[in-house]
Amino acid sequence: MIHLLQNHFPESSEVKLNSKTRGFISIPGTPVEMPFTFIHGANPGKSMLITAGVHGGEYPCIETAIQLANEIDPAQVSGTILIIHPVNPAAFLARMQYYGPFDGKNLNRVFPGKATGTVSERIAYAVHQFQQAADFYLDLHGGDIHEGLVPFVIYSTLGGAAQAEQSRLASALLGFPYVVGSVSENGSIGAAAKSGTPGFLAELGQCGRWSPEEVDQYKEAVLNVLRSFEVIPGEVKQYEVEFLEKMLVTTASVEGCWYPSVQLEDTVKKGQKLGEIRDYFGNMKAEYFTDSDGVVLYLVTSLAIMANDPLAAVGVSA
Repeated sequence: MIHLLQNHFPESSEVKLNSKTRGFISIPGTPVEMPFTFIHGANPGKSMLITAGVHGGEYPCIETAIQLANEIDPAQVSGTILIIHPVNPAAFLARMQYYGPFDGKNLNRVFPGKATGTVSERIAYAVHQFQQAADFYLDLHGGDIHEGLVPFVIYSTLGGAAQAEQSRLASALLGFPYVVGSVSENGSIGAAAKSGTPGFLAELGQCGRWSPEEVDQYKEAVLNVLRSFEVIPGEVKQYEVEFLEKMLVTTASVEGCWYPSVQLEDTVKKGQKLGEIRDYFGNMKAEYFTDSDGVVLYLVTSLAIMANDPLAAVGVSA
């Protein structure tokens, strides 16, 4: 991990045991500079990568990462922790949901990225290099500006059964109610898993807001995972969570006004109506129904909807 950061350390910084270094990771060929904190523990141990703000409007995770970067004491750390906060600073400052301002791409749909691609692809490529160097990857997300969600965690089932099981069990240590498997290949955790790094993508927050209570919950959840890897000392808390096999995302086929018929954490049956899209005169343009029994994990809350936008996601048991 250190060798990847070498060119990004401030000139006055001396990276040594029991130290904390802050700086910016410049993305070649772009104006993007990702703020980072590198914590080099007093003792040897695992190498952990924590990212937040892949999506610019997901605020609880960004504030969580900022506070963790300030509060974690290197003297208490075994191993190293790289925290990037946020990954997508231009999207954060532009208050954008999902997409980046330079190329209109969803950063979490272009992993593992391209060294000479668009801005989002180059950011993904840079993050992927750190993913490959880490022993475990924690990607922190939350309710974007236009969506509400139940706290849940996604882990990748790619990369082999043993690796997937490690990710699944670590996901449960966050204490969020639901843990769901994913086979997506172009997201952050899918790319990490395919390269041999276990990890998860956590979701906590509502509609582009954040509160101290949410951040405290998020911080404690992350610290509990770090304890489980003996990166920091302390007792590891165990939680009862519901493990789900997969998440089915319903996307819009047309643009217009979105009217959901369900609420977060509703238990739904196959064929149940999720909602409808109407035109500007109130005429129905399209209806949407569940493809399986399950629980509503997230729901778009904005009235405005574009074709191909997600509308809702249902977590499905095995």
